[in-house]
Amino acid sequence: MVTGPRAVGKTTTSRRLARAVLRLDQPAERGIVLDDPDAAISVGPFPLLLDEWQHAPEVLGAVKRAVDVDRRPGRFIITGSSRNDLIAGSWPGTGRFLDIQLWPLTGRERFGDATAPSLFDRWDTPTRFTVPADTPDILGYVRIALAGGFPAVLAADTDTDKRVRWMRSYVRAVSTRDLSELDSSVGRRRSPERMRRYLQVCALHSTGVIADSALAESARLDRKTAAGYHEVLNVLQLIADTPAWRSNRLKRLVATPKRYLTDAGLAAWLAGVDFDVARHNSDARSRIIDTYVAAQLRAEAEASNQLVQMHHLRTHRGEHEIDLIAEIGFRIAAFEVKTSNTPTRRDARHIIWLRDQLPAEQFAGGVVFHTGRHRHQIAEDIEAVPIAALWG
Repeated sequence: MVTGPRAVGKTTTSRRLARAVLRLDQPAERGIVLDDPDAAISVGPFPLLLDEWQHAPEVLGAVKRAVDVDRRPGRFIITGSSRNDLIAGSWPGTGRFLDIQLWPLTGRERFGDATAPSLFDRWDTPTRFTVPADTPDILGYVRIALAGGFPAVLAADTDTDKRVRWMRSYVRAVSTRDLSELDSSVGRRRSPERMRRYLQVCALHSTGVIADSALAESARLDRKTAAGYHEVLNVLQLIADTPAWRSNRLKRLVATPKRYLTDAGLAAWLAGVDFDVARHNSDARSRIIDTYVAAQLRAEAEASNQLVQMHHLRTHRGEHEIDLIAEIGFRIAAFEVKTSNTPTRRDARHIIWLRDQLPAEQFAGGVVFHTGRHRHQIAEDIEAVPIAALWG
């Protein structure tokens, strides 16, 4: 079951791995499934891609029955709506489907080796980071972050007008077509205009640690209504709240999640941030680059063969805060994102504090990502690394 935001390439990627495709959004192919779903998927050839399953939900029951009879893995690839997250009752995929999460394209997929092991799987090796020779400067990073990772946007290259039109159409589609589809699953109807407004507020606060009530107020919605739109955006995987990290060793940590849009380019467009704005506005520049780096680490965590969970850390009074923390099993790795090109020990002071609170065997290391060109040690087990090393 391949999931992910609209237009990240779920069908395109899956077609490369399938020997045959049933496109269930096509009436003729959907018809045979509706007539006899078990027979429709029985002939293969395999792997068989069942694309846009939500147009014939009966196909999932057929897959369940086929898998229960023959447990050989890899015969079916399923793509389509994420609305199963909102469906009450029995879900036929439980224990039978392997969920593969697809995120927007990363820097490693664009500029590096997409076949290399996840960052977290090579964490303790000399190849954890390699700084490429053509490391961007800060304006180069701004351009990369503004482009985001949607394949259609990247295909537009430098055509700004085409990107703007695509983003506008994309937001219209998720706030009308996708919202309507999800609402039909739960028997309700919500406002596309309010959905767009709430999504824009989320974009404006991307990388912020902000309460649900504050998001609702910014969107001019009551908390219950805002919570409904938040759930939809989470199901559509356009937002990725990063939970606060908790530890019995550390007291008085905030529980509020850190907010992110899953794509930096979409976040920038919704927030009205273009190249000129990012060039002159340090806060906007920092938010977009931070959102971009978080997207890279999120994809690396998904690709890992280990359980990697992403968090953030902030104390109640704000004395200490760390952009992102990765739980790699028992071990903890900490990350800061800075837009300066010469990070110092001061930029790593919160990671140093965390290192000193944890047992030595638990602290896996700290990284200050920056926009400079050189990798260097800042403190014991903590280093400054150019962002481009994520794809080096």
